[in-house]
This record gives sequence, C-alpha cells and structure tokens, in this order.
Amino acid sequence: MSNEARGGFREMPAVTATAQNLHTRKLAYRFGYTASAFSLLRLISSLLGRRASGGIARFVAKAYCSTQPGVVRTVADNLRLLDRSADTGNAVHVFENYAETLSDYFWLAGRSGDEAFALADIEGALPALSSGAILATGHYGFFEFGALVLTRAGMPVSVVTDAEPTSGLTRWRADYRKRWGAETIELGSDAFASLRAAEALEAGRLTAMLVDRPVGGRSLPVEIPGGAISFSMAPAILSWMTGCPVIPVSVRRTPAGRYVVRTGDPVSADRSTARDTAIEDCTRRIADALVQDFLCDPLQWYQFIPLTP
Repeated sequence: MSNEARGGFREMPAVTATAQNLHTRKLAYRFGYTASAFSLLRLISSLLGRRASGGIARFVAKAYCSTQPGVVRTVADNLRLLDRSADTGNAVHVFENYAETLSDYFWLAGRSGDEAFALADIEGALPALSSGAILATGHYGFFEFGALVLTRAGMPVSVVTDAEPTSGLTRWRADYRKRWGAETIELGSDAFASLRAAEALEAGRLTAMLVDRPVGGRSLPVEIPGGAISFSMAPAILSWMTGCPVIPVSVRRTPAGRYVVRTGDPVSADRSTARDTAIEDCTRRIADALVQDFLCDPLQWYQFIPLTP
C-alpha cells in the first residue's frame, strides 16, 4: 500500500480550525462532553425511563437555544442548504430532536441489544456480501444505531472515528459500541488508521464512517439543494484501495420513536478509470444518496458548526 493511501484520511481540512474551536469552547460542550457526564446521563436516563428522559432533554435543548442565538443562527444557515425556507424556529427543533436522540443513546446504554433492536425498522434490503464493505453515513438521526442493527443481522461493524476530546471519553464510546458488537478504529494522528480500516475490510467487516463534516482528510465540494458542502473522500479512497463497495446508510427517527435504518444501493470507485476521477465520482454518488435521505427530514440533520464560509 502506498504512503499516499496510508495517509489518505489526513489531507486538506474542510472545516476550519476556527469554526471547530468556537464549537468546542462552548461551556456546555466542555462540561457535557466528558466521560463522567456521559456516565451520569446514562444513570439519569435509566432511572427516569425513556419517555421522561426524552421530554426533559427537549426542554433543556429549548432552554439552551434561548441562551445561544449565534449557534441557532448557524444551524438555521446550515438547514437552508437543504431547505431554503428554514428559519431559526426550525433550528430550535433541530436541537430538540438531537437532544431526544441523545437521551435514547444514554437510555439504551443500560438496555440489552434485543431491547434496542426492537426499536429498529429496516428500509431496503441488507446487502448480501461475500467480503467487507464500507458504510458511509452522515450526522443525521441516530447514526450510531446502525451499528447495532447490522451486527444483530450478523454483519460485524468497525466504526472509524476521530479521537474524542479526552481518552476517557474515547474509551467510554468505544465500550458502548463494543456492547453492541462494533469495534472502534480511532483516527487521531495515526497515519496508519486507513491501513487498519483496510485490514478490517479484508477480514470481512463493515467499516463505517461519517462523511458530511470532514474536519481533516481529503474532501470534495458537492452541490446540494441550497449550495455546496464538503464530503469526505475517505470511503471512496478505501473503495479504490480495496475494491470493496460503499453502502450509503442513514438512521431516521420516526414520530413514534422508532428508528428507520435505510441502506442505499452500493457504489464503488471504478478502478478501471483514472484514480482521482474514480474517487471524485464515487464521492459524488455517495453524497447524492445521503442528501436524498437528509431531505426526508432535514430537522434531523445535526450540523452545529458553519458548513459554508
């Protein structure tokens, strides 16, 4: 494998460091995005139950929005990339939806895999694969939930993720995924992360990654209804490297509190054509499939930092 392929996840930042830092400097992020806070929220959700936890989470989200008008405007600006008529009221609903989904995340941390799987509806046929495949998903709905559904269907998943702010939180989230049968491949600053992802594919695992908010690695601007945003090229690069297909996946929450896991048609980087052309074409097809899913309910697209200059 070439050095370029090994380092393929770590070129050309698509979201500026300034935008990322402004997000992580928020008091709620600094104190809420820690292993101890996650453990506490898991305990509270377990004691209160799913319904009460979800209601409280929505209330807290609405209160947070009243104190953070700048963040709400940013979310509204991002929403207008999908729906030009979106306003700050819609943005508040995004925070409420996100909070309720997070409450489910913590509530399910204390539930069995069977209880969690009972909330799932599968839309589209799960692929019949003789080897590994790359799962491309976005910051949409309960994206972590897809790992549970696919592992329960007998398809082992490896989740490729950036390092969390602390090693403790990285372990907390990795342990959470492990309970559902999914392993974690941490990017961090490791130049060999793409090699580990390729090895997981060669072992027949599904390798999942988020693609609609690349903060590092090669990215490609893709036109969507209200403008253009960058999508990570990492899945297409992996497809080129390994010959494995890429499967777009989304997980959408329904009004009844269930989760619809939708798998799109597989796409691949055509290795019979020029490398860069094949990777760009594959990335566009992945983006097109995911954007169609996002449009099913734009208020479940969780983008809290500026996506455009």
